[in-house]
Amino acid sequence: MARSPIAPDGKTVRTSVMLPEDTHLQVQAMADANHVSSAWVIRMAVQRFLEDNQGQLPLPLRLPSKQGQH
Repeated sequence: MARSPIAPDGKTVRTSVMLPEDTHLQVQAMADANHVSSAWVIRMAVQRFLEDNQGQLPLPLRLPSKQGQH
């Protein structure tokens, strides 16, 4: 199993995010399938994103635009 997304010193900060409904459902399904909380899945996703993009500028923060939409 992947390492814990909680800091080794145990210190955490509470935050909240708004997710599109379909994203929330996918996160919840992944959490349920792996017997973890949705918060755990989100922490792992954020941690992986930060590790994958460490020191990278610019960051890939913009979603690809769909044709015909701005």
